[in-house]
Amino acid sequence: MQLHSHPLNFFQPRPAQPHLPLFVFFPGMDGTGRLLYKQIDGLASRFDLRCLAIASDDRSDWHGLVDRSMQCIITELPEGRQLYLCGESFGACWAMQVASRMAKNIEKLILINPASSFVRLPWLTEGSALSSLLPDNMYPLSTRILANFLTNADRVTPEDRQNLIDAMLSVQPQTAAWRLSLLRQFRIDSVLPSLVDIPVELIAGEHDRLLPSVLEVRFLHQQLPKSKTTFLPWSGHACLLEKDTNLVDLV
Repeated sequence: MQLHSHPLNFFQPRPAQPHLPLFVFFPGMDGTGRLLYKQIDGLASRFDLRCLAIASDDRSDWHGLVDRSMQCIITELPEGRQLYLCGESFGACWAMQVASRMAKNIEKLILINPASSFVRLPWLTEGSALSSLLPDNMYPLSTRILANFLTNADRVTPEDRQNLIDAMLSVQPQTAAWRLSLLRQFRIDSVLPSLVDIPVELIAGEHDRLLPSVLEVRFLHQQLPKSKTTFLPWSGHACLLEKDTNLVDLV
């Protein structure tokens, strides 16, 4: 198992507002944190924003990612400050693991189209295991094909779809395969007991063509007594890029 020493990039998309609750965003498979951009203005009106980002060649295991995330968050969390964690897809699995170790500090955990269902989909786990064998020159084409499953063309502008593709292509092919292997390793049962006392907002796009997000959100809602669900009737997997999604209203 390979552990790189790159620090996580913990960046502020807006100037610091230490008087507001701290809101930490855990990105999807691209790992950049850049794809939150359509939500930043709304969120910044109520929160002090931070985005986590992983270096494009970082192949840390879950333990390394979680430990370094916690170190970043703790430096911004004086006693008594409210903390909101928000994870999208891959980032939801990441955020759940951090939340399980910081449960007493968390005001709310927000999970958007969580990829925790990944390991229970044999066709997807088996297919992802083969991704490391894909020739590098096929990676751009496969990324563009995947983008069709992540977005609904009538809800995402061509510019936003291209930004999604660019973020995905910024990740090295072998790193993308590594992050898929992390999803195959993730076990929801290992974190659920530590999340039962946390208020959780569960958000699913009903037109998610990549993962069964509606079913997963319903499953998590049954397991987490303090959870609430929101189903976005026309949204796909990359719902935070859609023109009609306003995350601050959902939170």
